[in-house]
Amino acid sequence: MNDPVQIGQQWHLFYEQENGLKDMLASIRADYLERMAQIEPWETDKLSKLAIASRIVTLIDGHVQSIIGDGKTTAHNREHIKRIESLPTAKRKWI
Repeated sequence: MNDPVQIGQQWHLFYEQENGLKDMLASIRADYLERMAQIEPWETDKLSKLAIASRIVTLIDGHVQSIIGDGKTTAHNREHIKRIESLPTAKRKWI
C-alpha cells in the first residue's frame, strides 16, 4: 500500500480518534513539561534531556501531520485532475 491518500486517511483516523495519537503525544509532552518544572535550575543535564525528549515528541507530531497533509493534498490534486479531464479539449488548453 503506497497510496498517499490511503496512508494519510489511516494516520488521520489514528491521530484524531479519542485517546489516539494526538492525545498520547500531548500527554507525553505535558508529562515532560511537568517534570521540567520539578527540576532545579542548576540540574542542566536533566533539563536538557527532557527538553530534547519534548522536542522529539513535537517532531513526531509534525511528521504525522505532514503524512496526513500529504494525503489530503494528493486527494485534492487527483480531484482537480479529474475536473480538468472532464473539460472539453478546447477549454483544457487555457488551463
